[in-house]
Amino acid sequence: MNQHQDYDKIIKETIEKLGTPILQKLLGIDASSIENISSAVPRTIERRADFLKSGIDAVDFVRKLFHLEFQSEVHKKMLERLLVYYALFYEKYEMPVKQYVIYLGAGKWTAETAVDLSNLRFSYEVIAINAIDYELFVNSDQPEEIILSILANFKKENKAEVIKKILTSLKNKTKNKRKLQKYIMQLEILSNLRNLQPEITKQLSIMSINYDITKDLRFQQGIEQGIEQGIEQGIEQGIEQGIEQDKINVVINAFNNELSIPLISNIVSLSEQEVIAILKNNKLI
Repeated sequence: MNQHQDYDKIIKETIEKLGTPILQKLLGIDASSIENISSAVPRTIERRADFLKSGIDAVDFVRKLFHLEFQSEVHKKMLERLLVYYALFYEKYEMPVKQYVIYLGAGKWTAETAVDLSNLRFSYEVIAINAIDYELFVNSDQPEEIILSILANFKKENKAEVIKKILTSLKNKTKNKRKLQKYIMQLEILSNLRNLQPEITKQLSIMSINYDITKDLRFQQGIEQGIEQGIEQGIEQGIEQGIEQDKINVVINAFNNELSIPLISNIVSLSEQEVIAILKNNKLI
């Protein structure tokens, strides 16, 4: 599975809590004007946008649709994709649509953002999280926003100090230990977009933040290497049995820490049906 799908799963699981603050903090939309809008548009194939709300535009004070798509890598066909969304949403709701790509990756967004045809001009805007001051997120009361700090601009500050601030803020704003472990796991996975996972691991140790699931997930990263070594040593069967038990332990631990079944499935490379079977066998569902 594409590595970026891990990051997209995390974003999609927290999209409602991420999208609205972005409308408020980055686009200046009055919170009281934001209304829920269904993003499903039935056609021959159904399309569903990442995030769609209506609100009063801070520039001209006209109610519009605000459509956000979260991307961890550059999508070369995003212009065409958003043009289709625009047409479908405009037909359904009959109001102007403002569209934004929230870019979570490193570097610059290099895909086309505008097209000028003989009878059509169309464009969308890109908001690159790596260009935004991390302090805009790190002091939030919402853990989902705090997590975004890891992808933002550290302003040439020492990365160890910034990560310490992020972890401290998460710890202070999340009193439930299980939820804290969930957020730290999400932070750690997202940190791979910036090659910062080793520093997070180091700071977790220094700050004495208990994170049992981390150990399990890191063991998963070493499973493939362990298999190869085990085969070379002629103990393939024993290792396979051990690996299967470790996968079961990861599934149980992850579920107890409130991770979703699709995300657990991705972590342990099992189908969702296999994950559900493990949970049922252990009387967790």
